[in-house]
Amino acid sequence: MMEVSDLLMSVYVVVGILIIVILYHVLFVVVNLRKVMRRIEGLTAEVEAVILKPLSMVDVILEWVMGQIEKTSVLERGKKGKK
Repeated sequence: MMEVSDLLMSVYVVVGILIIVILYHVLFVVVNLRKVMRRIEGLTAEVEAVILKPLSMVDVILEWVMGQIEKTSVLERGKKGKK
């Protein structure tokens, strides 16, 4: 019959092996999470570019329109001042 110390030692060995297996799986999970995070960062950058490109175009168009309005108002003031 097994003694208590032998049984306890076998439980320690089994627990140690399980901890090693768990750490091994955690390592693979962390590596996969890093890969997923890189993909998410790339996707986020692409989405940001897709969203910001039209916004920057709208900004340029609005600046051009404002410039045209200012030029028109300056010309109208100049014509009114000469009369």
